[in-house]
Amino acid sequence: MTDLRYWLLLQSIEGIGPKTFKLMLDKYGDPKLAFEAAISDLQSIPRISQKSIEQIQTAGKNLDKIDKIMDDLKQRQIQIITIQDENYPQRLNQLSNPPPIIYLWKNINQEKSVAIIGTREASIEGKEKAFAFAGALVKQGYVIVSGYAKGIDTSAHLGAIKSQGKTIAVLPTGILKFAVSEELSEVSEQFLDNAVILSEFFPLSEWSVGNALMRNRITSVLSDKILVIDAGESGGTFNTCEYAKEQSKPIFIYNGIQSAMDSKIIELGAQSIKNPEEIF
Repeated sequence: MTDLRYWLLLQSIEGIGPKTFKLMLDKYGDPKLAFEAAISDLQSIPRISQKSIEQIQTAGKNLDKIDKIMDDLKQRQIQIITIQDENYPQRLNQLSNPPPIIYLWKNINQEKSVAIIGTREASIEGKEKAFAFAGALVKQGYVIVSGYAKGIDTSAHLGAIKSQGKTIAVLPTGILKFAVSEELSEVSEQFLDNAVILSEFFPLSEWSVGNALMRNRITSVLSDKILVIDAGESGGTFNTCEYAKEQSKPIFIYNGIQSAMDSKIIELGAQSIKNPEEIF
């Protein structure tokens, strides 16, 4: 039987991202064996740094901390699902670098879905449109996927919940860092009843730009279609659209708000729209 403690322990090692983790799984089959391996054996793994090897060699002393984290996850009814498990979400296997381990609150069903994405620094109109589009889409049976950041993301989550729909929040942090945001506080109970919460990061991971960008590929792959509203000036929304193009997902962009990234997103093949019906 797989000892999940060693999956978390390996994920906690600095420098072990999804690609390196997969290389180690390919070599050892079980993460526990990586902690029993000789230094020379670990050095034969591509991409692994000497610093990571040193941490692996001394990581056993951290098992008590891992036990506590696993207890916290269990108390919060959060599932730990590995890429070797039968209930690993099928859509994630479409990624070139699927997360080797995910933390999931509730279950992902293979329902039709739309990702609504945009800037954290959204305009009032952008937030209103994200809310309205999400509400219209859930009434047509779509699940709304977004990245649980302020601005467009939380407006989309809120629009889905207020219209009695479902939403998937893909976190840019560890799942034990999750808390209902201020923007969703008015519907906190309803949100928790109707949201799926997913993280691929070590449960205590803080927000970082790197995590936010990594999260984007999951937001895209869990969705059938991508809708951009108020892209803003940074590249985070564009990054999600790049993943969407790689994954052959249809991209739509609301053309009522002029954002700095709009032209680049349209160059990726996004269809300019004004109404939710154009997505149906």
